[in-house]
Amino acid sequence: MHTIYQTRYSFFHPSPGWRSTASKEKDALFDTGRLERRAYFFEKVTLRSLADQTNENFVLNVLTSEDMPKKYAIRLTEVCKDTLGDRAHIIFGSSEAPPRAHFRSYRWEHHSSEPWSCQVVLDDDDALSVDFNRKIRAEAMAAKNLRSRGEKFGCISFANGLTALFRDGKLEMHRLNKAAINLGLAIVAPSKSRYNLFDISHNNVPRDRPTRVIYSQSPYYIRSLHDDNDSRGRYQTDAVSPTLMMDYFPLLQNLITEWDAQVAPGDTQR
Repeated sequence: MHTIYQTRYSFFHPSPGWRSTASKEKDALFDTGRLERRAYFFEKVTLRSLADQTNENFVLNVLTSEDMPKKYAIRLTEVCKDTLGDRAHIIFGSSEAPPRAHFRSYRWEHHSSEPWSCQVVLDDDDALSVDFNRKIRAEAMAAKNLRSRGEKFGCISFANGLTALFRDGKLEMHRLNKAAINLGLAIVAPSKSRYNLFDISHNNVPRDRPTRVIYSQSPYYIRSLHDDNDSRGRYQTDAVSPTLMMDYFPLLQNLITEWDAQVAPGDTQR
């Protein structure tokens, strides 16, 4: 069973669900200040959480634009390889095709040596708990073996996580509980099939697809909210101390002391 994390990183292909200017205009997407801020979150949050996984049996597919400025294309490639080695795969894709087409064709070509795959969407500013990969691999094997008659694939959703607010000079965290968003969501399907999570509405997965939703007392992901988000910045009101979450997310130990919203990540004054 392959476990494949799929991340869009400054990939230009407008989506009706996104609201930011950068999601609709290429000049805004490749603005130097924005690219520096996205690199900060990707390196300090997303990549760090993958490096901290207790089970290292996975690969990361990062889809970025073929016309990404050279400096940042090199930086992306180097930091992925330095952090994850051969487990990191960078796809420089054309904006003519949607993300689902790029991830699917890459999976068919590079990750079909095993009959089944578990595909997980991971945004470029979000994080996974240290035991997420161990848990999702066990659940994926169960989903494959426990399929009902006629089911060609199945979805898994970890409902419990955290929202991290990077605002006002501090890092603030709130509990998040939702049956199906792209965080903590996976699809288990034959490696050479067309099925992937970029073809479907995340919120409607439990209604429309064979799905196992897992509730727990432990948080399995962090959703980051900051000034560059492409989607709405809603969050639940029940706060939790970031210091109490370090066992699940060791990356918080450095992130809490580093974060300073008064000087943007990547700013030369930092």
